[in-house]
Amino acid sequence: MVGQEFQYIQDILKEFYAPAIVNQVYKKAPFWAQIKKLTKGVYGKRVVIPVQTAFSEAVGARVANNYNLPTASRSTFDQAYIYMKRQYGRIKVDGFAIESAKGKGGWVDIVTAETKGVANAFAIDVDRQSLGRGDGVLGHVAAAATSTADVTVDNPFGITETSVADLFRAGMVIDILDEATGAVNANSLSISSISSNTLTLSATCTAADGDLVCREDVGSTTVGNIGEMMGLDGLISASNYPSPSTGSEGTTFEGITTSSDYSWKSYINSTQTVISETAIQELLDQVEQNTDGENVNLALTTYDLRNKLIEIMQGDRMLQTMDLKAGWKAIKYIGGNIELPIMVHKQLSPYHFYAVSLPHIKFYTLKKLVWDNKGGGIVKPVAGEDAYEAWFKMYGNIGTDCRNAHGKATNFRTS
Repeated sequence: MVGQEFQYIQDILKEFYAPAIVNQVYKKAPFWAQIKKLTKGVYGKRVVIPVQTAFSEAVGARVANNYNLPTASRSTFDQAYIYMKRQYGRIKVDGFAIESAKGKGGWVDIVTAETKGVANAFAIDVDRQSLGRGDGVLGHVAAAATSTADVTVDNPFGITETSVADLFRAGMVIDILDEATGAVNANSLSISSISSNTLTLSATCTAADGDLVCREDVGSTTVGNIGEMMGLDGLISASNYPSPSTGSEGTTFEGITTSSDYSWKSYINSTQTVISETAIQELLDQVEQNTDGENVNLALTTYDLRNKLIEIMQGDRMLQTMDLKAGWKAIKYIGGNIELPIMVHKQLSPYHFYAVSLPHIKFYTLKKLVWDNKGGGIVKPVAGEDAYEAWFKMYGNIGTDCRNAHGKATNFRTS
């Protein structure tokens, strides 16, 4: 009897499903869609970027009759290191499900359904990572928990706020790490349900107030080994990220210490103020004065702050929109020589407004998203099980070569 075999449908998966997943990522990850994907010169475990951190100061005038030349000096250079990160997605279908699906298009329909599901999850996770700090922290334990399955969390991305509901979903598998040491206090527990900011887990655990909540297997005590890629809030900061053992500040950012290099800091405004065109312009002016890079060309903020700006601009009859990559749209702020699209994102922390210079943010791609086809094709039998699986992978990381080209306000209000 001649039947369908896995070897005959490899091309279907390879040629159709990988582009479908990429397209899904762009639909669900607005900031990720705007980032340039760079492949040239990317190899090895990390990308090395030469960075000029200071100019030679061997210049100056002289008083009359003083013919001494300026004291010799030199420009200062450093190297930024961007470690490559591994991203995966996996589907698995058991033999009984394959048999049950006969008569409705066969088992390929099951693979299609599972692929769409993992594509959605992958898009949402890439989106979340692109906004974070590169340390893998989804939130902190809000109150000590002893031998309980219910854990309350706060501080999304490690930022001091309260709402974290958008970062967690039922079925997500998490670890809880000790904030001081990075030791795993709860390992590979799945989220059964979510009520407000309380997670009900698949088993009881004990966690201290302030412990770190991360996705499964992303935490590490070594900076280069931390699993998740760098994100917006870590890039646009005056601090060092990620930390090897805590969710706060590490020892360097991309291998350069911010405390000893002023040029390796973004401009941060943490003063509470009502958002306005003037407040935005002051932020942009400070970033422009702080850098020798290109002007800011994209802003990201929350729905509340964006809607307040719409109200202001409608009152002045100045509301305009702009088209961005991948079909995303933004309202447009016009100030000085800048026409700035302002994009909204549901997972940004309250009161935050990011000013981004996209030419200085890139995804350094070691390997584009592909289905693994080694060891027997794309769809593989699971050893010792009546089941079949397929998985995809992507290697790379988000980085910047000019950190002071960006800025953010962390305390904009609507009133």
